[in-house]
Amino acid sequence: MAVLRRITRPLLATPFVIEGVRALRRPLPLATGTGSLARHLGAPVDDPLRVVRLNAAVQIGAGGLLALGRLPRTASLVLAASLVPATLAEHAWWKEEDPRLRKDQFLQFAQRIGLFGALLLGAADTHGKPSAAYRARTATTRGSRKAHRAATRAAGHVHAAIDTVGSGASAAASGTGRAMHSAAGSARAKLPHQ
Repeated sequence: MAVLRRITRPLLATPFVIEGVRALRRPLPLATGTGSLARHLGAPVDDPLRVVRLNAAVQIGAGGLLALGRLPRTASLVLAASLVPATLAEHAWWKEEDPRLRKDQFLQFAQRIGLFGALLLGAADTHGKPSAAYRARTATTRGSRKAHRAATRAAGHVHAAIDTVGSGASAAASGTGRAMHSAAGSARAKLPHQ
């Protein structure tokens, strides 16, 4: 799997780096879509060009990290987050009137959805190691079992101690009873008989 990761990460990062460079070189067409999308969502942006450039820088940076295998899970999540607004701004196929353009935009939109899914898989990849949630559950279960075994052993020791003390007390009481009986018998023997 390590070889597969070394091959697939750069392949997955490539479209983001290329798209980021393209957006830095020609941000104006993307800024128009970004501005209209922001207005539609009710969050107007003062400078759509700056937003496009920032998103491009994020895509180049996170794509580079993913391609190099540095912080791959974080880079995948960042790229997935940057992909959503870019896709909605660039490939709004539902707005197209021309059937041919609508089909092309829909195809681009579908490809972006596929990239989004691949990025989520990359974000979930733990290199074959169990997830933190699994490790926490296992540690809790293991700790619970150890505590139960220790409590069972301790209870057994307490029962044994109680049995030992009980039998010792019983023997002591029995011995004390015999000694008193013997002492009483000796005292009676020394008394004048009537």
